[in-house]
Amino acid sequence: MDSMTPPPIPTDVTLARQAGEGDDAAFRVLMQRHLQPLRGFLALRAPVPDLIDEVAHDAFVFAYQNMRDFTEGSLQPWLRSIAHNLLRDRLKAYARDCAKHERYSEQVRWEMALQDSEKPVSAESDHLAACLEKLRFHQRTILDLRYEAGLSSEEIARRTGRSTLAVRTLLMRVRQQLRKCIESHLEQKPA
Repeated sequence: MDSMTPPPIPTDVTLARQAGEGDDAAFRVLMQRHLQPLRGFLALRAPVPDLIDEVAHDAFVFAYQNMRDFTEGSLQPWLRSIAHNLLRDRLKAYARDCAKHERYSEQVRWEMALQDSEKPVSAESDHLAACLEKLRFHQRTILDLRYEAGLSSEEIARRTGRSTLAVRTLLMRVRQQLRKCIESHLEQKPA
C-alpha cells in the first residue's frame, strides 16, 4: 500500500463485530455514522421533540447491548427498527398516561362539583341548614324520606306506621316551622 492511500473504511458489520468484542472506539464510529440519520428518521415520527434524542439514545444503548445480533448490511435499518419499536412503546405509554390523567381530572371535577353542591349557596340556605339542625329526629326523618328519597306521603306513611294524613300534616307543620326559623334568622342579620 502506498503511504498516501487512506486506510479502507470499515463496514458497519466489521465495526459492529469490534464493538461487540468491547471496542468502544468502533462503537463511537458507528454512532458518528448513524446518529444524525436516525435523529432525522425520528424527527419525522416523534410528536414531541424531546423524544427524538431520548429514543435515539435508547436505540443506541439497545444496539450496543445486542451488537452480536447484527450480522449484515448497514446498521441504519436495524437502528431504525429498534427506534421505531421504542418510539411506539413510548407513545403507547404516553397515551395510557394521558387517559389516566383524563380519568383522574374527571374524578376531581366530579368531587369538586359534589363539594360545591353541598355548600350553601346563599344566606337563606345557610339559615336553612341551621334550622334543619334544630328539628327533632322524627321530623328530620320524615323530611329526608320526602325530599331526599323522593317518597310519596303514602309510602312514608307505610314506612313509618303513620296515617297518610298525619304525614302530610307533619310535613306542612315542619315546612312552616322552617320558614319561620329562616325568617327569624334573616331579621337578626344586619343589612
